[in-house]
Amino acid sequence: MGKFKAMIFDVDATICDNTERKRRAIEETLNIIIPDEIYSRIKKRGFPDIIRTLGFEPGKDVVKKVEERFLEDEELYVLDKPVEGAVGTLNALASIYEIGYVTGRPNERLALNFLKRYGFPLGPVMARRIGSGEGMKKVEMFKEILKKLNASPSESVSVGDMPEDGLASRTVGILSVGVAEFSTVEADVMKNHFDYVIERIADLPKFLIELERLDF
Repeated sequence: MGKFKAMIFDVDATICDNTERKRRAIEETLNIIIPDEIYSRIKKRGFPDIIRTLGFEPGKDVVKKVEERFLEDEELYVLDKPVEGAVGTLNALASIYEIGYVTGRPNERLALNFLKRYGFPLGPVMARRIGSGEGMKKVEMFKEILKKLNASPSESVSVGDMPEDGLASRTVGILSVGVAEFSTVEADVMKNHFDYVIERIADLPKFLIELERLDF
């Protein structure tokens, strides 16, 4: 093991492709069917942008209802699948680092069900329902997961997809890596909030080798 001891992963849109759950939440809330050819172009965007593109006004109440369906309807979680390369990547890293998860899913069970179903390495999970604009809730979650991992901030790296993941990590003193592949914000925007940004989760092991060599 090098200078880092623990890796802390976000779940949705970092190691989990949740785009079909997003689609179903929108369809059921707005009572529509989204054609494949349209959704393939917009599926990685945020809810307001998708709703607007579909011809609806993305008012606060509409977005809130879609988001509630997306987060609270447990039946929709069966639509989730791993991001390509995520399972192999995390299992490889688990032989080197302690692995933990900090997620905006409403409870740990929903995260553990996904991790176990697809063979991700298991580790401590911190879950708290996090809606739009509430990402800084992860500050306290990061502090708690560090205790569970018996690791200090300087020994840890967080991996996420949204600017708030990077900002919360920075507040705690954890080095942060943003993964652009499924993020709803542009990579150039992510670079303002994360210490580093990579394109794909499968790029992480090689990047960590380089990171271990850096002198901070």
